[in-house]
Amino acid sequence: MSDEPADQILVEQAQSGNFEAFGQLVGRYQKRIYDIAYSFTRNTEEAYDLSQEIFLKAFRALRHFECKATFYTWLYRIARNAGVDYTRRKNNRPEYLFTKEFPPDESLLHPRVTDDLVVRSAEAAEIDREIKKAIAELSPRQQQVFVLRYYEDLSLSEIADILGLRVGSIKAHLFNAIRNLRKYLKPYVE
Repeated sequence: MSDEPADQILVEQAQSGNFEAFGQLVGRYQKRIYDIAYSFTRNTEEAYDLSQEIFLKAFRALRHFECKATFYTWLYRIARNAGVDYTRRKNNRPEYLFTKEFPPDESLLHPRVTDDLVVRSAEAAEIDREIKKAIAELSPRQQQVFVLRYYEDLSLSEIADILGLRVGSIKAHLFNAIRNLRKYLKPYVE
């Protein structure tokens, strides 16, 4: 059993003005929130800024949190809404002609890396790109359910709470998403 306090206890402490308790909640969920932010921004710096914005919004709204859902479910909703707002803002800005993205793992640039590692990394990157392309081909609802289940590791009931659907509907969307992904990724599965 972990010595860490439950989310609900930390939320109650934070609602009472304990900033350290909120800091523990941030530490507990910052990686997951950053990953959500990155899924909207596709840029490390902007994802960092967006995740900071998400936690600031959560902090400001914390007094309204009533523990009807889990803290993460509530925080996820804030993150998702902030991501949608980010996308709207970005679509209203002109795109820069040149962007420069560095590989997230700089060891690929290191001269002592073996050829075998480079090949495996390149293959994994290609498969990852194909999976992301296949997920993008799903309907928006199937994408949401699939990402929440397999990338966010949420239970079916948590997903149902977030999306305002019944668990049976979540199961159907997940089944169809997996079936469609198998179809899209057939060349890589064989």
